[in-house]
Amino acid sequence: MPVLHEHFEPGSMIRELQAHNDMITAVDFDVPFGTMVSSALDDTVRVWDLNLGRCMGFLEGHHASVRCLQVEDNIVATGSMDATIRLWDLSRASYAPRDNRLNKNEDEDDEDALGFEDPSAEPPPPPPSSMEDCPLFSLESHVDEVTALHFHGDTLISGSADKTLRQWDLVKGRCVQTLDVLWAAAQASSTMGGGESQWRPTGRLPDASADFVGALQCFDAALACGTADGMIRLWDLRSAQVHRSLVGHTGPITCLQFDDVHLVTGSLDRSIRIWDLRTGSIYDAYAYAHPVTSMMFDTRRIVAAAGEDVVKVYDKTDGRHWDCGAGTTAEEEGSTPAIVERVRIKDGYLTEGRRDGTIGIWTC
Repeated sequence: MPVLHEHFEPGSMIRELQAHNDMITAVDFDVPFGTMVSSALDDTVRVWDLNLGRCMGFLEGHHASVRCLQVEDNIVATGSMDATIRLWDLSRASYAPRDNRLNKNEDEDDEDALGFEDPSAEPPPPPPSSMEDCPLFSLESHVDEVTALHFHGDTLISGSADKTLRQWDLVKGRCVQTLDVLWAAAQASSTMGGGESQWRPTGRLPDASADFVGALQCFDAALACGTADGMIRLWDLRSAQVHRSLVGHTGPITCLQFDDVHLVTGSLDRSIRIWDLRTGSIYDAYAYAHPVTSMMFDTRRIVAAAGEDVVKVYDKTDGRHWDCGAGTTAEEEGSTPAIVERVRIKDGYLTEGRRDGTIGIWTC
Protein backbone atom coordinates (compact mmCIF):
# COMPACT_ATOMS: atom_id res chain seq x y z
CA MET A 1 0.00 0.00 0.00
CA PRO A 2 1.41 3.40 -0.91
CA VAL A 3 2.46 5.76 1.83
CA LEU A 4 -0.24 8.40 2.10
CA HIS A 5 1.94 11.45 2.32
CA GLU A 6 3.91 10.48 -0.79
CA HIS A 7 0.71 11.00 -2.78
CA PHE A 8 -1.29 13.58 -0.82
CA GLU A 9 -0.50 16.71 1.13
CA PRO A 10 -1.83 16.61 4.72
CA GLY A 11 -5.35 18.02 4.74
CA SER A 12 -6.22 16.66 1.28
CA MET A 13 -9.63 15.11 0.68
CA ILE A 14 -9.55 11.53 -0.56
CA ARG A 15 -13.30 11.22 -0.97
CA GLU A 16 -16.65 12.18 0.52
CA LEU A 17 -19.52 9.74 1.04
CA GLN A 18 -23.21 10.54 1.39
CA ALA A 19 -23.29 7.67 3.83
CA HIS A 20 -26.48 8.10 5.87
CA ASN A 21 -29.69 10.12 6.07
CA ASP A 22 -29.16 11.35 9.63
CA MET A 23 -26.41 12.18 12.11
CA ILE A 24 -23.43 9.83 12.27
CA THR A 25 -23.27 8.19 15.71
CA ALA A 26 -20.19 5.99 15.25
CA VAL A 27 -17.59 5.16 12.63
CA ASP A 28 -14.48 2.97 12.55
CA PHE A 29 -12.23 1.32 9.97
CA ASP A 30 -9.57 -1.39 10.01
CA VAL A 31 -6.74 0.03 7.88
CA PRO A 32 -6.34 2.94 5.43
CA PHE A 33 -8.26 2.21 2.21
CA GLY A 34 -9.69 -0.89 3.90
CA THR A 35 -13.14 -1.56 5.36
CA MET A 36 -15.19 1.01 7.27
CA VAL A 37 -18.36 0.52 9.31
CA SER A 38 -20.66 3.45 10.08
CA SER A 39 -23.87 3.94 12.05
CA ALA A 40 -26.31 6.81 12.31
CA LEU A 41 -29.60 7.94 13.78
CA ASP A 42 -31.27 6.58 10.63
CA ASP A 43 -31.05 3.21 12.43
CA THR A 44 -28.75 1.64 9.84
CA VAL A 45 -25.26 0.15 10.13
CA ARG A 46 -23.40 0.17 6.83
CA VAL A 47 -20.19 -1.51 5.67
CA TRP A 48 -17.97 0.33 3.19
CA ASP A 49 -15.10 -0.49 0.86
CA LEU A 50 -12.93 2.60 1.42
CA ASN A 51 -10.81 1.93 -1.64
CA LEU A 52 -13.77 2.25 -3.98
CA GLY A 53 -16.14 4.28 -1.82
CA ARG A 54 -18.88 1.69 -2.12
CA CYS A 55 -21.40 0.41 0.37
CA MET A 56 -20.92 -3.34 0.69
CA GLY A 57 -24.07 -3.96 2.69
CA PHE A 58 -25.98 -3.48 5.92
CA LEU A 59 -25.53 -5.11 9.33
CA GLU A 60 -29.12 -5.81 10.36
CA GLY A 61 -30.35 -7.11 13.70
CA HIS A 62 -30.45 -4.23 16.17
CA HIS A 63 -33.85 -2.77 17.04
CA ALA A 64 -32.60 0.80 17.54
CA SER A 65 -29.70 3.05 16.57
CA VAL A 66 -26.13 1.89 17.17
CA ARG A 67 -24.26 4.28 19.48
CA CYS A 68 -20.77 2.76 19.41
CA LEU A 69 -18.80 0.28 17.33
CA GLN A 70 -15.32 -1.10 16.74
CA VAL A 71 -13.71 -2.76 13.72
CA GLU A 72 -10.72 -5.07 14.25
CA ASP A 73 -9.58 -7.15 11.29
CA ASN A 74 -12.83 -8.74 10.08
CA ILE A 75 -14.62 -8.59 13.43
CA VAL A 76 -17.11 -5.80 14.21
CA ALA A 77 -18.75 -5.09 17.57
CA THR A 78 -21.80 -2.82 17.70
CA GLY A 79 -23.51 -1.41 20.80
CA SER A 80 -27.05 -0.12 20.50
CA MET A 81 -29.80 1.89 22.15
CA ASP A 82 -31.66 -1.46 22.30
CA ALA A 83 -29.28 -2.42 25.18
CA THR A 84 -27.57 -5.20 23.21
CA ILE A 85 -24.13 -5.73 21.72
CA ARG A 86 -23.75 -7.70 18.52
CA LEU A 87 -20.65 -9.30 17.02
CA TRP A 88 -20.18 -9.72 13.28
CA ASP A 89 -17.62 -11.42 11.02
CA LEU A 90 -17.19 -9.50 7.77
CA SER A 91 -15.14 -12.30 6.21
CA ARG A 92 -18.48 -14.07 5.73
CA ALA A 93 -19.85 -11.29 3.52
CA SER A 94 -20.85 -12.31 0.00
CA TYR A 95 -20.32 -8.93 -1.69
CA ALA A 96 -16.81 -8.10 -2.90
CA PRO A 97 -16.93 -4.80 -4.80
CA ARG A 98 -13.27 -5.02 -5.80
CA ASP A 99 -14.19 -8.05 -7.91
CA ASN A 100 -17.53 -6.70 -9.12
CA ARG A 101 -16.42 -3.51 -10.83
CA LEU A 102 -18.06 -3.04 -14.20
CA ASN A 103 -15.84 -3.30 -17.30
CA LYS A 104 -12.77 -4.41 -15.36
CA ASN A 105 -10.54 -6.70 -17.39
CA GLU A 106 -8.86 -9.59 -15.63
CA ASP A 107 -5.40 -8.38 -16.61
CA GLU A 108 -6.09 -4.73 -15.78
CA ASP A 109 -3.69 -3.13 -13.35
CA ASP A 110 -5.34 -1.83 -10.22
CA GLU A 111 -4.44 1.75 -11.04
CA ASP A 112 -7.10 3.21 -8.78
CA ALA A 113 -5.57 1.73 -5.65
CA LEU A 114 -5.85 5.19 -4.13
CA GLY A 115 -9.51 5.41 -5.07
CA PHE A 116 -9.17 7.72 -8.10
CA GLU A 117 -12.48 7.32 -9.91
CA ASP A 118 -15.43 9.41 -10.95
CA PRO A 119 -17.03 10.33 -7.61
CA SER A 120 -20.32 11.08 -9.34
CA ALA A 121 -20.60 7.55 -10.72
CA GLU A 122 -23.33 5.69 -8.88
CA PRO A 123 -21.95 2.41 -7.50
CA PRO A 124 -24.05 -0.72 -7.84
CA PRO A 125 -26.20 -1.25 -4.75
CA PRO A 126 -25.18 -4.18 -2.57
CA PRO A 127 -27.40 -7.27 -2.73
CA PRO A 128 -29.87 -7.28 0.19
CA SER A 129 -28.37 -10.56 1.40
CA SER A 130 -24.70 -9.56 1.17
CA MET A 131 -24.20 -9.47 4.96
CA GLU A 132 -26.74 -12.09 6.06
CA ASP A 133 -24.02 -14.60 7.03
CA CYS A 134 -22.02 -12.07 9.10
CA PRO A 135 -23.85 -12.17 12.48
CA LEU A 136 -21.97 -14.17 15.13
CA PHE A 137 -23.89 -13.66 18.39
CA SER A 138 -25.44 -11.00 20.60
CA LEU A 139 -24.56 -10.07 24.19
CA GLU A 140 -27.60 -9.27 26.30
CA SER A 141 -27.20 -8.29 29.96
CA HIS A 142 -27.46 -4.51 29.98
CA VAL A 143 -30.88 -3.04 30.76
CA ASP A 144 -30.37 0.34 29.10
CA GLU A 145 -28.63 1.63 25.99
CA VAL A 146 -25.01 0.72 25.35
CA THR A 147 -23.00 3.92 24.96
CA ALA A 148 -19.37 2.72 24.83
CA LEU A 149 -17.48 -0.48 24.06
CA HIS A 150 -13.98 -1.72 23.38
CA PHE A 151 -12.60 -5.18 22.71
CA HIS A 152 -9.05 -6.48 22.82
CA GLY A 153 -8.31 -10.13 22.20
CA ASP A 154 -11.08 -12.27 23.68
CA THR A 155 -12.29 -9.59 26.12
CA LEU A 156 -14.93 -6.95 25.41
CA ILE A 157 -15.90 -4.21 27.86
CA SER A 158 -19.15 -2.30 27.49
CA GLY A 159 -20.56 0.73 29.26
CA SER A 160 -24.25 1.50 29.53
CA ALA A 161 -26.80 4.05 30.66
CA ASP A 162 -27.72 1.42 33.28
CA LYS A 163 -24.62 2.74 35.11
CA THR A 164 -22.64 -0.49 34.83
CA LEU A 165 -19.61 -1.72 32.97
CA ARG A 166 -19.67 -5.33 31.83
CA GLN A 167 -16.79 -7.61 30.91
CA TRP A 168 -17.56 -10.23 28.27
CA ASP A 169 -15.74 -13.41 27.27
CA LEU A 170 -15.95 -13.41 23.48
CA VAL A 171 -15.04 -17.10 23.24
CA LYS A 172 -17.95 -18.18 25.42
CA GLY A 173 -20.16 -15.25 24.45
CA ARG A 174 -21.21 -14.40 27.99
CA CYS A 175 -20.82 -11.76 30.68
CA VAL A 176 -18.14 -12.71 33.22
CA GLN A 177 -18.09 -9.58 35.39
CA THR A 178 -20.24 -6.55 36.16
CA LEU A 179 -18.67 -3.36 37.50
CA ASP A 180 -20.95 -0.88 39.25
CA VAL A 181 -19.52 2.59 38.69
CA LEU A 182 -21.50 4.30 41.46
CA TRP A 183 -20.59 1.56 43.94
CA ALA A 184 -16.92 1.87 43.02
CA ALA A 185 -17.10 5.61 43.50
CA ALA A 186 -18.65 5.18 46.93
CA GLN A 187 -15.98 2.65 47.91
CA ALA A 188 -13.24 5.00 46.77
CA SER A 189 -14.82 7.78 48.79
CA SER A 190 -14.96 5.69 51.97
CA THR A 191 -11.37 4.52 51.63
CA MET A 192 -10.28 8.13 51.36
CA GLY A 193 -11.42 8.77 54.89
CA GLY A 194 -14.85 10.16 54.19
CA GLY A 195 -13.58 13.10 52.20
CA GLU A 196 -15.16 14.58 49.14
CA SER A 197 -17.40 12.11 47.34
CA GLN A 198 -15.73 10.44 44.41
CA TRP A 199 -18.95 10.76 42.40
CA ARG A 200 -18.20 14.34 41.67
CA PRO A 201 -20.84 16.78 40.42
CA THR A 202 -19.28 19.00 37.78
CA GLY A 203 -20.93 22.18 39.00
CA ARG A 204 -23.05 22.40 35.87
CA LEU A 205 -26.65 21.52 35.21
CA PRO A 206 -26.98 17.88 34.15
CA ASP A 207 -26.69 17.52 30.40
CA ALA A 208 -29.47 15.26 29.20
CA SER A 209 -27.43 14.43 26.11
CA ALA A 210 -24.38 13.34 28.10
CA ASP A 211 -23.80 9.61 28.43
CA PHE A 212 -23.22 8.18 31.91
CA VAL A 213 -20.37 6.11 30.48
CA GLY A 214 -18.94 8.29 27.75
CA ALA A 215 -15.82 6.36 26.74
CA LEU A 216 -13.65 3.39 27.65
CA GLN A 217 -10.67 1.36 26.50
CA CYS A 218 -9.23 -1.92 27.74
CA PHE A 219 -5.89 -3.66 27.35
CA ASP A 220 -5.34 -6.97 29.13
CA ALA A 221 -6.40 -6.30 32.75
CA ALA A 222 -6.28 -2.51 32.42
CA LEU A 223 -9.46 -0.51 31.84
CA ALA A 224 -9.85 3.25 31.52
CA CYS A 225 -13.39 4.61 31.78
CA GLY A 226 -14.67 8.19 31.50
CA THR A 227 -18.04 9.14 32.95
CA ALA A 228 -20.55 11.98 33.14
CA ASP A 229 -19.04 13.43 36.33
CA GLY A 230 -15.86 14.33 34.44
CA MET A 231 -13.80 11.62 36.14
CA ILE A 232 -11.55 9.08 34.47
CA ARG A 233 -11.24 5.89 36.50
CA LEU A 234 -8.50 3.35 35.92
CA TRP A 235 -9.66 -0.17 36.82
CA ASP A 236 -7.86 -3.44 37.38
CA LEU A 237 -10.14 -6.09 35.89
CA ARG A 238 -8.51 -8.83 37.99
CA SER A 239 -9.60 -7.25 41.27
CA ALA A 240 -12.58 -5.32 39.86
CA GLN A 241 -11.27 -2.27 41.73
CA VAL A 242 -10.52 1.30 40.74
CA HIS A 243 -6.83 1.88 41.44
CA ARG A 244 -6.64 5.49 40.29
CA SER A 245 -9.03 8.36 39.54
CA LEU A 246 -7.95 11.26 37.36
CA VAL A 247 -9.53 14.58 38.32
CA GLY A 248 -9.41 17.64 36.10
CA HIS A 249 -12.29 17.79 33.65
CA THR A 250 -15.34 19.85 34.63
CA GLY A 251 -17.79 18.24 32.21
CA PRO A 252 -18.81 14.75 31.05
CA ILE A 253 -16.12 12.65 29.36
CA THR A 254 -16.97 11.82 25.75
CA CYS A 255 -13.79 10.15 24.45
CA LEU A 256 -10.49 8.69 25.61
CA GLN A 257 -7.52 6.70 24.33
CA PHE A 258 -4.30 5.51 25.94
CA ASP A 259 -0.96 4.08 24.90
CA ASP A 260 2.01 2.91 26.99
CA VAL A 261 2.68 6.32 28.53
CA HIS A 262 -0.18 8.74 27.98
CA LEU A 263 -3.95 8.85 28.29
CA VAL A 264 -5.77 11.47 26.18
CA THR A 265 -9.30 12.52 27.15
CA GLY A 266 -11.94 14.80 25.64
CA SER A 267 -14.92 16.34 27.38
CA LEU A 268 -18.01 18.48 27.01
CA ASP A 269 -16.03 21.02 29.07
CA ARG A 270 -14.45 21.93 25.68
CA SER A 271 -11.00 20.67 26.58
CA ILE A 272 -8.63 17.86 25.71
CA ARG A 273 -6.24 16.71 28.40
CA ILE A 274 -3.15 14.55 28.09
CA TRP A 275 -2.30 12.59 31.25
CA ASP A 276 0.95 10.91 32.25
CA LEU A 277 -0.12 7.38 33.24
CA ARG A 278 3.04 6.88 35.29
CA THR A 279 2.24 9.74 37.67
CA GLY A 280 -1.47 10.41 37.14
CA SER A 281 -0.73 14.08 36.52
CA ILE A 282 -1.74 16.27 33.60
CA TYR A 283 1.04 16.39 31.01
CA ASP A 284 -0.67 18.87 28.65
CA ALA A 285 -4.08 20.40 28.00
CA TYR A 286 -5.73 22.66 25.46
CA ALA A 287 -9.23 24.06 24.92
CA TYR A 288 -11.62 24.63 22.04
CA ALA A 289 -14.59 26.94 21.55
CA HIS A 290 -17.15 24.11 21.71
CA PRO A 291 -17.62 20.74 23.46
CA VAL A 292 -15.42 17.87 22.30
CA THR A 293 -17.58 14.96 21.08
CA SER A 294 -14.94 12.64 19.62
CA MET A 295 -11.15 12.26 19.63
CA MET A 296 -8.47 9.83 18.50
CA PHE A 297 -4.70 9.89 18.05
CA ASP A 298 -2.11 8.07 16.01
CA THR A 299 1.67 8.35 16.25
CA ARG A 300 1.78 11.96 15.03
CA ARG A 301 -1.53 13.71 15.57
CA ILE A 302 -4.49 14.07 17.89
CA VAL A 303 -7.72 14.74 15.96
CA ALA A 304 -10.97 15.91 17.52
CA ALA A 305 -14.56 16.78 16.68
CA ALA A 306 -15.32 19.98 18.57
CA GLY A 307 -18.57 21.49 17.33
CA GLU A 308 -17.23 22.85 14.04
CA ASP A 309 -17.38 21.94 10.34
CA VAL A 310 -13.71 20.97 10.47
CA VAL A 311 -11.65 18.41 12.34
CA LYS A 312 -9.35 20.00 14.91
CA VAL A 313 -5.82 18.63 14.54
CA TYR A 314 -2.97 18.85 17.05
CA ASP A 315 0.44 17.84 15.76
CA LYS A 316 2.25 16.20 18.67
CA THR A 317 5.69 16.56 17.11
CA ASP A 318 5.75 20.34 16.65
CA GLY A 319 2.82 21.45 18.83
CA ARG A 320 0.96 22.99 15.89
CA HIS A 321 -2.84 23.26 15.79
CA TRP A 322 -4.59 23.25 12.41
CA ASP A 323 -7.95 22.48 10.81
CA CYS A 324 -8.74 19.67 8.39
CA GLY A 325 -12.02 19.13 6.59
CA ALA A 326 -14.69 20.55 4.33
CA GLY A 327 -15.05 23.71 6.40
CA THR A 328 -11.57 24.91 5.45
CA THR A 329 -12.70 25.74 1.89
CA ALA A 330 -16.43 26.19 2.49
CA GLU A 331 -16.43 29.99 2.21
CA GLU A 332 -14.69 30.14 -1.15
CA GLU A 333 -16.80 27.27 -2.50
CA GLY A 334 -20.04 28.72 -1.15
CA SER A 335 -20.89 25.51 0.70
CA THR A 336 -22.06 24.96 4.26
CA PRO A 337 -20.70 21.64 5.56
CA ALA A 338 -22.37 20.07 8.57
CA ILE A 339 -20.80 19.90 12.02
CA VAL A 340 -18.32 17.05 12.53
CA GLU A 341 -19.48 14.60 15.25
CA ARG A 342 -17.13 11.60 15.01
CA VAL A 343 -13.48 11.13 14.01
CA ARG A 344 -11.10 8.19 13.50
CA ILE A 345 -7.46 8.31 12.44
CA LYS A 346 -4.93 5.57 11.67
CA ASP A 347 -1.55 6.07 10.00
CA GLY A 348 -2.49 9.57 8.83
CA TYR A 349 -5.76 8.38 7.26
CA LEU A 350 -8.71 10.31 8.74
CA THR A 351 -12.44 9.63 8.58
CA GLU A 352 -14.95 12.13 9.95
CA GLY A 353 -18.71 11.71 10.30
CA ARG A 354 -21.05 14.69 10.29
CA ARG A 355 -24.49 15.64 11.55
CA ASP A 356 -26.03 15.38 8.07
CA GLY A 357 -24.86 11.79 7.53
CA THR A 358 -21.87 12.67 5.35
CA ILE A 359 -18.51 10.98 5.93
CA GLY A 360 -15.34 12.69 4.74
CA ILE A 361 -12.04 10.89 4.22
CA TRP A 362 -8.81 12.87 4.39
CA THR A 363 -5.06 12.67 4.74
CA CYS A 364 -3.89 14.12 8.01
